[in-house]
Amino acid sequence: MGIMKLDMKSYNKIWVISDIHGYHDVFLRIFEKIKLGEKDILIINGDSCDRGAKSLEMYETIEKLVEDGNDIIHVFGNHEDLMVKGIEDGNLFAWYRNGGRETIRSYKKDYITLEKHLKYIKEMPVAVDLGEYFIVHGGIDPEKTIEEQIPYDMTWIRNKFIDFPLLKTDKIVVYGHTPNLDGKIHFVDKQKISIDTGSYDTGVLGAIELNSMEIIYESTDSLNLYVNQAYRKKD
Repeated sequence: MGIMKLDMKSYNKIWVISDIHGYHDVFLRIFEKIKLGEKDILIINGDSCDRGAKSLEMYETIEKLVEDGNDIIHVFGNHEDLMVKGIEDGNLFAWYRNGGRETIRSYKKDYITLEKHLKYIKEMPVAVDLGEYFIVHGGIDPEKTIEEQIPYDMTWIRNKFIDFPLLKTDKIVVYGHTPNLDGKIHFVDKQKISIDTGSYDTGVLGAIELNSMEIIYESTDSLNLYVNQAYRKKD
């Protein structure tokens, strides 16, 4: 599990989306809006599983889209980490209390498919370095250079990264993991773009294109912001 390096100049459009959390139907609608071309790429910045109802469908769809010729990279997220450790190490409590039960239900005891998806997940990069932009699920340790980062921090870090005013890199970090409960993508400061639109709280998925800064959204329905979690819509 390492950092994948790509050249931004190789692509016309570079789309990034994060924290889909099993909201497969919303993903399909936003993917239709993106309309990936021959020299375009989509980076899914972690957490396609848990909380929502269709984790199996998410990974199956990504596999099919890649087979059909779409350039799609999936970054390792903390919920992929929870899934692997829950299944392989028996750490079920942490996984289940963070949406793992919904993932298990989606597989319906299809252990062959589950094993295939686990292999795919364990081969995901922990970040994508585009030169100007650094795509990572959680963020980076602000007191370390990119070369000094460790996978755990890049996958799990939150406030230490978000609240730190100056990073030890000139890259712009595009990250998910910490949900924006207004359902919007945030330009936090000159070096941080927060793209977790809180799908399982808001019903919203957002995607950003890094060359043009175009942003698009899709949601479960027109009334997608719920303060009371008891009334949160399900995909």
